[in-house]
Amino acid sequence: MKSVRVYKYRWVVLLAMMLLTIASSMQWLVLAPVSRAATAFYKSQLPEQSMLGPDLLTLVHMIMFLLASIPASFIISKIGLKHSLRISALLIVVFSIVKGIGSNSFMLVLIAQIGLALAHPIVFNSVTAVTSRWFPLRERGFATGLISLAQYLGLLLTMIFSPLLVSVKPVSSDYGSGINVLLFWYGIITAVISAATFFMIRERPPTPSSNEPFQEYSFKDSFQILFHKKHMGGLTIVFGLIWGLFIAFVSKVDGIMALINIENSSGIIGVVLLTSGMAGSVVIPMLSDYSRKRKKYFIISSAGILFGFIAFAFSPIITKWIPEASTTLAITFSAILGFFFMGAIPLGIQYASELGYPTPESASQGILLIVGYCMGTIVLLFMVLKGGLFLERVLVVSVAFLFAACLASLFIKESPVIITEDERLRNAIDKESVRLQ
Repeated sequence: MKSVRVYKYRWVVLLAMMLLTIASSMQWLVLAPVSRAATAFYKSQLPEQSMLGPDLLTLVHMIMFLLASIPASFIISKIGLKHSLRISALLIVVFSIVKGIGSNSFMLVLIAQIGLALAHPIVFNSVTAVTSRWFPLRERGFATGLISLAQYLGLLLTMIFSPLLVSVKPVSSDYGSGINVLLFWYGIITAVISAATFFMIRERPPTPSSNEPFQEYSFKDSFQILFHKKHMGGLTIVFGLIWGLFIAFVSKVDGIMALINIENSSGIIGVVLLTSGMAGSVVIPMLSDYSRKRKKYFIISSAGILFGFIAFAFSPIITKWIPEASTTLAITFSAILGFFFMGAIPLGIQYASELGYPTPESASQGILLIVGYCMGTIVLLFMVLKGGLFLERVLVVSVAFLFAACLASLFIKESPVIITEDERLRNAIDKESVRLQ
């Protein structure tokens, strides 16, 4: 049995990654829950029925992720993990402050958002490198899960606190006021969090955390390897649609609330969606592990998402006849949608890693996320055209695509290894004793 040393400082590095993830996620969707109020605040600076508005901030963030994702991986490999993450922390500090101080100018906020978006792919593309360098095999899944939880926590915090700091009642004379205060305090908080991580990040531990070598794959190599595997392309497209619709739905959550006749930007859909989603992200993969069936639960999740989209697509008709049921329907439908949305995401990532085996999970996950962000950007682009004029039609069209995705899932083969990541590495783990340093 080979022995490896692990260091207590690994938890400090992990905390730094979680804090950077929270800060980046908060700045990404800071105005999403109060989009209508933000539009009222910046009304004098925005053309009517234009893409130039609060929704553009979210869209820009996603576009920059796609453009900068591959260069970010190149930067990490060339200058190292520590310097790359410090650059991302510095970007968040500087542009969070710029966004907060310049919050009265929409163009200045937009420029700051572009700067913040540059940090996002550096942070996300560093996750696998951090966990593989600092954590032994038996702890890597847990460490990665905590970073994913930090992303959802950042999104949830914006859904809770953004509506509390802004006047969100359209009947109020000061409707939209508080946006500058909101951006200022979010800027201070995320800048302080990111500045702290600057001193917490280290390149690697004094000795390797595992006897298993970590192999880095380029985007091109990953793409070629994975898409030569049968059924991997189909799963990638289906997963990309699910992930893309998730980020588009969360990004446009306030517009969807308006669609179902909820006047106030309370963020209730987003809060319920993410809260129930956290439960789904645990329950659905756990049931899949227990039954050793990936395909079955992926299809169930896809069907649940399809039902949720059907509910939201046709809820304007229901609320037109029963307006007092708007909030109840919103809570019910968002709870169902969130549970299956966020249950399908970790399950789909694991499913893909098993279909792509022995390609490293980091390679398959990178491809899935890029395809998902690409689809999400396209969906969100149509959602925000002409001030959200096509939002309801996009939801209806999404139902058709999700129905096709459910049918396509039936033809994707079951996982050939049908084991969890920990089980796949059990032999390596059993041969590796851990000594705390």
